Amino acid sequence: MNETAAIRTDPGEMGEDLPLATPAPAVRASRWPRLALLLILCGAVLAPPLLAALAAWRAWDAVNRGAEAEVARTADAAAEYARRLLEGQLLRLQRANDALAGLSDAEIAVREPELHAVLRGIAAQNQAPAGEIFYLTVFDRNAHLILASNLFPVRRDRPLDAREFNQVLRSGDAPPFHVSPVYLGRETGRAYFALSARRERTGNGLVPGAYDGVVNAALYTDQVNLSLRALASSPGRVIALVRADGALLARSSGFGNLPAEEPRLGQGGAMLATMRRGEERSVARERSTIDGEVRVAAYRRVGGDWPLYVAAARAQSEVVAEWRWQVLPEAILALASSTLLLLLARAVMGRQRKLERANEALENRVAERTRALAESARLMQLAQQAAKAAAWSWEPGSGRVRWSQEMFALLGLDPERDAASANAGTFFAAVHPDDRDRLREAIGTALREGAMGLELRVFRRVPESQGQGGQEELWLLCRARLIPAGEDGPETLAGIHVDITDRHRIGERLEAAVGAIDGFVYERDLATGRVARTGGVAALLGEEIADAAPAWIGRIHPADRPRFAQEVEGCIADPARDLYAAEYRVCRADGSWAWVWDRGRVFRDPASGQALRALGGMLDVTARRLAEDRQALLMREVDHRGKNALAVVKAALRLTPGNDPVYRAAIEGRVDALARAQSLLAETNWTGTSLRAVLESTLAPFLHTGAAPHAALDGPAVVIPGTAVQALTMALHELATNATKYGALSVETGVLRVGWRVEDGTLRLQWEETGGPAATAPLRKGFGSRVVDNTLANQLGGTVAWDWAVQGLTVALSIPLGRSG
Repeated sequence: MNETAAIRTDPGEMGEDLPLATPAPAVRASRWPRLALLLILCGAVLAPPLLAALAAWRAWDAVNRGAEAEVARTADAAAEYARRLLEGQLLRLQRANDALAGLSDAEIAVREPELHAVLRGIAAQNQAPAGEIFYLTVFDRNAHLILASNLFPVRRDRPLDAREFNQVLRSGDAPPFHVSPVYLGRETGRAYFALSARRERTGNGLVPGAYDGVVNAALYTDQVNLSLRALASSPGRVIALVRADGALLARSSGFGNLPAEEPRLGQGGAMLATMRRGEERSVARERSTIDGEVRVAAYRRVGGDWPLYVAAARAQSEVVAEWRWQVLPEAILALASSTLLLLLARAVMGRQRKLERANEALENRVAERTRALAESARLMQLAQQAAKAAAWSWEPGSGRVRWSQEMFALLGLDPERDAASANAGTFFAAVHPDDRDRLREAIGTALREGAMGLELRVFRRVPESQGQGGQEELWLLCRARLIPAGEDGPETLAGIHVDITDRHRIGERLEAAVGAIDGFVYERDLATGRVARTGGVAALLGEEIADAAPAWIGRIHPADRPRFAQEVEGCIADPARDLYAAEYRVCRADGSWAWVWDRGRVFRDPASGQALRALGGMLDVTARRLAEDRQALLMREVDHRGKNALAVVKAALRLTPGNDPVYRAAIEGRVDALARAQSLLAETNWTGTSLRAVLESTLAPFLHTGAAPHAALDGPAVVIPGTAVQALTMALHELATNATKYGALSVETGVLRVGWRVEDGTLRLQWEETGGPAATAPLRKGFGSRVVDNTLANQLGGTVAWDWAVQGLTVALSIPLGRSG
């Protein structure tokens, strides 16, 4: 590696300013023959759809004519049906007049049952048994209903003088019959329209030709609608019966949103125009004023001089659908033909363009390749700069060396000034003396096996003003590959140096931090169970263990494994948790147990939430746990000795001659209260005690289910400071003693309720006795009351309120929790 040559690159050499190859003008065919070919091909492609469009237009005309002819035939049939229906009703009117001839209104009223049956028989003739379609009614000259075929008996107290059939036929020049609009029956509530005629040959004694009421033949609209619906033959077809003035009498699809009585056609329709002109028939296409549907409609006048028209209509959407089904095969055939012709045209034009683009593509390919190489070199340089990577190559045969600009910067050299220093000797001189032999071995391995990789230290030149002796130490990751000799050039070892100094320093800091604690850091792969640990395992356990999770879990104390499973494994299994912490014991190599604090974090797949790995630290807390155990033992010993001292006091009281038994029992009770307070404080290391625990120790005999008398506690969790527990216990003991002797707890029916709450840092406790002996205020305070008052006021800084009510004693205590006592 004696001969060296530095080949440096700058941004211009990386391709930013390289001139692009300019394609030579292509030899193009004449524009006119190509344009003629294009027009011929376009005409061939468009011919099938144009022919299909012409056929579709003709089909549309035929379908529309067929639809108009169809609705015209339907209208003729419906008009014939309406004529026969009305003539049948007119015949019923004549028969009804014949049946009532010579009868006065009074005689009709007397013979109503008989005549009702007669009218019912006339109305029922030729009716289908499925339902009643027609009915007959008779009105007197004052519009009162006097007889009906569908009602018996009729109500004569409500005249129907507002209905058309009781008005139109009154005049002398009235028509022989009249068709009414649709009304709702007062008694039946069903919609109907009526064919009316004057009553003839009555027995009321009027002059001939005088108006004496009407006879109506009424038709139920819903039944007529059913008949029209049968003629319509499909839901898309509609048949309507309309009076010449636009009053809608029946419609196969119902009246829609029109009023139930006297529905009418909307203004401006073709049908109204046809009826006003008195035309016998017409055909139109318009939007319905009832339901907004566009339809092809035929209008026919009902024969026999009836003032009625029939409309038969078919939905335009049905006509369009029919037309579509007719033109669909032709459209598919045209589309397929155009597609094939288009593909053929594209093939022809494609071959033409391919010939024209051949030369242009060749020239453009050369220019594009040049630009791509320049861009690739520029991106490679940016990537090397971002990753603090430097590229190099070395030809073993010639010793020739090439460095990138980043290589110069890595060693602290200037590419212009130090160009002659780009050789193997310069790099070996910069390598740390302890790593030079390893570098030589790696190069030999690369020449034999084709690749190399190692981490080494180098010294980078820095200005003298920065200190450090004019150089600083860097860690480099070196990777290289041997490129065999070939047509492209001689055998070359090409490689890259990556600055990994920051990574090494982070590792050193981590190692120093772990070494400063009694423990280690670990990373657990939750998919494979593999665990990577820093140093410190042997110091903790007395031996190294396998890098697998079971090797550690198997050492956990059996009593602590549920805690480990709940805190650590539970966190891993719960997607809502990421952090865990647990203290447990592990077995050392000598069989002893070490306490550890295991704290870490679970990393999950952001998409699925599945746990991937756990990173945490293990801290040896054996010394702390042993100290805590010794402290707990000392506290238990202090508690034991305090109880012994209190027991000695109680024994001395019992042995003292001449003591009053009542006085001795009171003193012993107070000593027991102090002993209970001592036990509660010992359980919490004098840090404080739950208020509920203090009350439960004081009132224990009265709290279990079924106890008589009974005590009940109600309040939130409150912790009493350790300095206040004894004083509060003494006060509650005095209240309980008083309740047991004189209050609610002295009888089986008594109930004691103790409730509390915390307001603005003050404990408010309510002691309420009920069901016991009647309470009366004492003439003077006893020793127990003074103990409660003095304890609460002087030791705890609180207040006491006594209420000696007849139903029982109530005591309200207020104690500031912030006071230490």
